[in-house]
Amino acid sequence: MQAYLDYAATTPIKPAAIQAWVEAASILGNPSGAHKAARVAKDALEEARENVASLLGVQVRQIVFTSGGTESDNTAIFGSAAGNSLVLCSAIEHHAVLDPVERSGGRLIGVTAGGVLDLTQLEDTLRVHGDSIGLISIMAVNNETGVIQPLSAVSHLAKRYAPSALLHTDAVQAPSYLDVSTLTREFDLVSLSGHKFGGPKGTGILVAKNPGRIRPLILGGGQEWELRSGTPNLAGIISMTAALRDAVENRGSNVRHVSALTEILRSGLSDRFKNVQVNGGGETQICNISNYCFEGLNSEEILFLLDTAGVYASAGSSCASGALNPSHVLLAMGKSRTAAKGSLRLSLGPESTESEVSYAVDVIGDVVTDLASKKGLGCI
Repeated sequence: MQAYLDYAATTPIKPAAIQAWVEAASILGNPSGAHKAARVAKDALEEARENVASLLGVQVRQIVFTSGGTESDNTAIFGSAAGNSLVLCSAIEHHAVLDPVERSGGRLIGVTAGGVLDLTQLEDTLRVHGDSIGLISIMAVNNETGVIQPLSAVSHLAKRYAPSALLHTDAVQAPSYLDVSTLTREFDLVSLSGHKFGGPKGTGILVAKNPGRIRPLILGGGQEWELRSGTPNLAGIISMTAALRDAVENRGSNVRHVSALTEILRSGLSDRFKNVQVNGGGETQICNISNYCFEGLNSEEILFLLDTAGVYASAGSSCASGALNPSHVLLAMGKSRTAAKGSLRLSLGPESTESEVSYAVDVIGDVVTDLASKKGLGCI
């Protein structure tokens, strides 16, 4: 049997998205051209843009199609970082945000032991530097722990102390379980990635409510309101749009289904491991991501043995899964390096089944117990 517990890394492409891609792949023209075939392609592209704008509660002019979450994040940060303006982000951001912020000379805001943004530290920083802050980037949901960040409070503080600053959120993990349209009401820039909600890989969205304040990273033909040059991935965009509609329309049922399975997963592991460290924010945690630390064990060993048994999980962000260093997210939460090196992220999705979850609980229980016994760790 197999059990896929890595939905935070990527999701199965939705049947509606596959069908949309197949139909769109036959569209011949280049949307940037002038003849009839090109106009057909252009019409299809703009119809997709209108649909995405409607689903996200924004204007058509505010939708920029990209190659994925990383490009959307980079465009939001590098594109808005001007002159000596200061950029802020949380210490637990995905590296697609963290690295650009650090390269821009930005400043990191810490988090609590539960993985929630430290609002007191943010307020203190805004009070001192408010006039010089150009961008504040705080993710909607942490991709490793599933902790939902207090974005409304961030917006409130920003309006009070740094009203000229742009607000950006990496909402990559949100569409299947949270109402992204609520984020677009308070944030100027919102990043999404198609393959995180059942669309094809290599597709993304940047909501830019003030596109005139963003500089392009990619120059050339001036596509996407001159913010992202290059021939658009038309079939991918149309496929992603179908997946986004599916995620929005089925959000309620997705939350109910995945919440029930996650409860089975968490209760099953808590029964097996009385002393395991659970990393997350309890009630402030999204329904599909669970994160554990098996202190004294090595994530790489755990994942290898799970993989051989057909259980597919991760230690954290897929983009950093090959790194030997422990998770920067868990370290920022105050976890020891020893504990962080034994982390395990388990994430479910709408296609997950109870039999998969039950099988995974049994395999994880056996693997961790066996490794702990061999290392003389006793009861975890």
